[in-house]
Amino acid sequence: MKIGYFSSKFPYITIQQNSPNNYKYTYGGSVLATYYLALEMSRKGKDIMVFTTSYNSKDSIEEYNNLKIYRYGTNFRFLTSNISLGYFYKPLTYNADIVHVSFDIPPSPFAGLIYTRKKNLPLVITYHGDWEDSYGNILRRLGVGFHNRLLVDKLLSAAKVIISPSSIYINSSKFLKKYEDKIIVIPNGINLEEFKIPYSKKECREKLGLPTHKNIILFFGYLVPYKSPDILLKTFPKILKKVPDTLLVFAGNGVMEEELKRLSIELKVEKCVIFAGYVGKEHRPLYYKAADIFCLPSTMRTECHPIAILEAMACGIPIVASKIGGIPDIVKDGENGLLVPPKDENALADAIIYLLENKDIRERMGRNGRDKVERYSWEKIAEETEKIYEELI
Repeated sequence: MKIGYFSSKFPYITIQQNSPNNYKYTYGGSVLATYYLALEMSRKGKDIMVFTTSYNSKDSIEEYNNLKIYRYGTNFRFLTSNISLGYFYKPLTYNADIVHVSFDIPPSPFAGLIYTRKKNLPLVITYHGDWEDSYGNILRRLGVGFHNRLLVDKLLSAAKVIISPSSIYINSSKFLKKYEDKIIVIPNGINLEEFKIPYSKKECREKLGLPTHKNIILFFGYLVPYKSPDILLKTFPKILKKVPDTLLVFAGNGVMEEELKRLSIELKVEKCVIFAGYVGKEHRPLYYKAADIFCLPSTMRTECHPIAILEAMACGIPIVASKIGGIPDIVKDGENGLLVPPKDENALADAIIYLLENKDIRERMGRNGRDKVERYSWEKIAEETEKIYEELI
């Protein structure tokens, strides 16, 4: 079986000397989901072709076992997208049996659609969440608005199967409900081995240069409006009044970084806030394991099945998150974390304070999360996805 994956970006595996600048080739959970699924399928003996963009203007081919990554040179960048004109026709040189597209930033969904129509192949789409056109500059709003009105239904109607990582998300999505008859729920996964590190919380903090005696709240992800890191920051003065020895760590970069730094100064909490910037793969587990609480205060339906929550669970820390999108599929209130209404700063602060003041409950929720995350291994997810491929072929 030859599987063609279309992903707008894809992590570099073997060409470390040419690793892209992190600010030019950043990617989120949907890209990581495609990455780990492709790796697992290659381990199962499938011939894998990944069609993606390059961080620079050059085409390249990267080979890893029986996985081939075809990167097409970026002609220009639009917001967070690398746009490659060659991406729309050069993959046609190669033949796949089935195509799996990650519904993420352009251009991969449309390049995959063109490929399947030209080759008359079945198309599988993993739908990672609605795009919100309510924030960003005018270019982003116009682009997302055009995408939502004219392109989403074309993609979803062309798919033979739509994979939704969350069952709850189907009803909250603007677009999925009408395609319910061809939706199969398969969650995002996690490579558990990456997070089984032999260091204690204290050792992780020492390696990262973080204080060993303070409580640490961690936000890990893009600093973008739909994840609402500003709401978390606004709760922090209230948290500090109740639990003074607390540090707030933002791990990740994004368009809101400078705004958040200014806000921390306005709120007079800048001495208790750390902006770690982009965090590479090797340091991700250290940040999670160094923390006491992971917080995701998202306010938009874009959150379908956040991988960052799975990563935090794998490291045994409790979650405080918004009850929105597909998050309640992963976080069970009172079991492995606490859910709060989106945009409710007081509820968010109270939930964090409650966990900071109750170490035994915090640790119990962390253990529950670690046990629960075992069901999200990529091996199990690849088996479920493989069944879909076999039925369609």
